[in-house]
Amino acid sequence: MFQLIFTPEAKADVKNAASYYDSQLHGLGKRFKNEVERQLALLKQNPHTRTVRYDGVRLAVINKFPYSIHYTIYGNQVIIHAVICDYRNPDEYWVK
Repeated sequence: MFQLIFTPEAKADVKNAASYYDSQLHGLGKRFKNEVERQLALLKQNPHTRTVRYDGVRLAVINKFPYSIHYTIYGNQVIIHAVICDYRNPDEYWVK
């Protein structure tokens, strides 16, 4: 089993997106967080199931929402760098 490590920015990404969705519809933020948790559980089991998309970074698509988890693997650790909207360019959004 792999250990998940979040950058402060990734934690803020999830919080901000959940707040946005809650502002649109009460309870939608919780549904977003549940979908994030579902993907994280899969990554914890086997993060190698996703292909490298850019600069050694892999993406796990969040079901039902236009967001992806951007992560890298180092040994038995999965570093979650960002959880961002698929419409955004990751090069403009976060610094590696």
